[in-house]
Formats: sequence, C-alpha cells, structure tokens
Amino acid sequence: MGQKAVLLAGLLTVALSACGGPIAPETESPKVEVSSAGSAASTQENPSGDGSADSAERVGAVLYIGIGNQFAEYPVEYTGELDENGQIPPEEVLAAMASLTGWSLDLAEPIFSGKGGITVSFAETAALFAGPPEEQREEFHVYDALQLDQTILDSVKKTLQCWAMDPELGDPDQVDIWFCGADGGDLKLPDTGVVIPADHPYEQFPQPGEETAMP
Repeated sequence: MGQKAVLLAGLLTVALSACGGPIAPETESPKVEVSSAGSAASTQENPSGDGSADSAERVGAVLYIGIGNQFAEYPVEYTGELDENGQIPPEEVLAAMASLTGWSLDLAEPIFSGKGGITVSFAETAALFAGPPEEQREEFHVYDALQLDQTILDSVKKTLQCWAMDPELGDPDQVDIWFCGADGGDLKLPDTGVVIPADHPYEQFPQPGEETAMP
C-alpha cells in the first residue's frame, strides 16, 4: 500500500491541538515499518542522528480509533515521500492504522481525494469482509463483526477527515468520505447484512435493517 515508509505509532492516546500538526517523536518509541506489500515490523529508532537512513521530510499525523464521537488518538510519524500537496499519502495513513490495530485495510484502488471529498475502495481481503483477525490485539479487541465494521468505518472516516482538514483552519466534518466495494459499487458487509451506499457520503454506521438488506 504505497511506497515504503516509516511510521511511528504512539503507545498512548494523546490529545493534540490539530489533526495534521507535526508531532515530536517519543523517546525510544517503537517504529512500525510499512512496506509496499503492506507488511509491518517493529524496530527501534537509530539514535545516531546522522540522517543516513532517510533523506525525506519527517511529518506527523494522528490516527483516530473509535466509534461515533468517541475516539482515542494515536500520533504517527512518517518519513517518506509526500504527495503533491505536501501531505502524507492517504494510503500510508491507512497502512499505519492497519499496522497499529492489526486489521487488514487493503484497498482495491488508490484513495481518491478531490473536490467532492475522499473515496475509499476496500479490497475483498479487507477485514470488513474477512472478519476480526484470529489473534486480536488487546487494545483493539472487538467482540463481533458488527463492532469491527463500525469501528473500521468510523475510524477511517474521522482519520481521513482530519488528514484533509486541520480543525484550526476549518471543520473536518465538512469533508465528505465515500466508501465503496472493490467493484466501485455499494460496500456490502457480508457478516452483518449492512450495505453502505456508494452514491452517498458516509455519515454514521447503520444498524442491520436500517439500510438496504443484503440480497
């Protein structure tokens, strides 16, 4: 999912003044290395400070994990190539979230970001279709597919809204987030019977039966 990059995930929730503001790295915090294949491995930061490992600019962002309006905040530090707007590529933001939580967030297509908002197309290998991993991380444990699906979609929405809009400059809630399946159509969640329409921005997770039922 994108070019090889190094992301530093904070181990504690941190309240920051801005979603996209630079983040000072924590001393001796573990790094999460995300390769283009989406694999991840924890390492320790090289304290030499000679700059030999990376020549790219180091910037920070925040991952939001939760449901509804209740989110824990996790700072991440990215060293790698930025997009044309000087931001962390959104695919790398989701790669960091996948590495932190252990949930597959595989994409069928690159994330589209433009005037109409942000569109995320999930691949069939994503946890939304495969269900919770067999071995869950305690901090991100979910009890069933319904809780997992809602947590993923709410977390991705909040994180990408704040990636796109600094709250000191505007309202992140004004950024529309669209979800769709691998074919570009409605996002059909097989384990819950919930359908997220592809032709309408995602607002909140519907309970089974509130949206179009699975055929």
